[in-house]
Amino acid sequence: MKKSLLLVAGIATFFLGGMTSVARAQETPAATDQTQNDQTQNDQAQNDQAQQELTPEQKKTLAEYRAKAAAFMKTVHPQTGEVPLASVGVKLDIGKDFYFLDSKDARKVLEKLWQNPPSPETLGLIFPKDEDPYFYSYAVEVTFDDIGYVSDKDAAGINYTKLLKKMKKQTKEGSAYRVKQGYQAVELLDWAEPPKYDPQNKRLYWGKLLHFDGEDGNTLNYNLRFLGRKGVMQFNYIADADSLGDIKAAMPVMSKMVSFYPGRRYEDFNKSTDKVAAYGVAGLIAGGLIAKKVGLLGVFLLFLKKGWIIILAAGAGIKAFFSRMFGGGHDNDIG
Repeated sequence: MKKSLLLVAGIATFFLGGMTSVARAQETPAATDQTQNDQTQNDQAQNDQAQQELTPEQKKTLAEYRAKAAAFMKTVHPQTGEVPLASVGVKLDIGKDFYFLDSKDARKVLEKLWQNPPSPETLGLIFPKDEDPYFYSYAVEVTFDDIGYVSDKDAAGINYTKLLKKMKKQTKEGSAYRVKQGYQAVELLDWAEPPKYDPQNKRLYWGKLLHFDGEDGNTLNYNLRFLGRKGVMQFNYIADADSLGDIKAAMPVMSKMVSFYPGRRYEDFNKSTDKVAAYGVAGLIAGGLIAKKVGLLGVFLLFLKKGWIIILAAGAGIKAFFSRMFGGGHDNDIG
């Protein structure tokens, strides 16, 4: 796939578009309207400054890319409020600060727009309102793993330091296989967010920092899990490491989005008839580390306070990529 000016334009569009993340607004739940207004004005001032630094050619490309994004959004059907997922016995409460794209629309994004492999397991995607698959701080892929009832008896006794050490070793072994298959080497660096399990509501979330060979920045692998009678509802976050703050700020809302239908709840488990998963909470955390490099060829967009416009594209060095696009140079293939 050729590197395109459109990728950089997407960065600029996100930076200039005045799209203050909903998650950022939720960082301080008790914030007053004045505080929120001050933040909005500050963001707008930064956007205005960045816009002044763009050349006429960049502004033109930016406008064209924004038009593409607007046209794409007319081809999908965002949903808010309550969204039933009857096939897995779950109801989503998306609310009004996010929107949901169903399986058909989500696959259009994942497979066609972001050029991931086929994703038949995808139930949908969640985006913060006012963001879209072209310009986003993060997105959430929704799936369901029908592994059966996951016992949480091991949760209280997990040593997360030892677990991380084991996962790093597994990642190193898996990375060697990736390289043989022609993909980038990958390293597990650390917890971005140490695992936290809520035994009352049967919710689990954690974040990992990964580094893919050849990329200047790190990739965030963030996960939210909801345990049910028949399996696990999975929220897999598509984001760059710098979006961690936005994701954490949104967790009080997103962790309450899933409710299981009566008969499919964790407490409805029947040990005489129901399938039991082969592993517990520790296995959920350690498993499926890099089944898919989220947003494989998609653009991860960041809005940084200092006004820099940054891109993370698969196989491309951030600074070098930006320099080539606007400073001359080659139009190389993305690895």
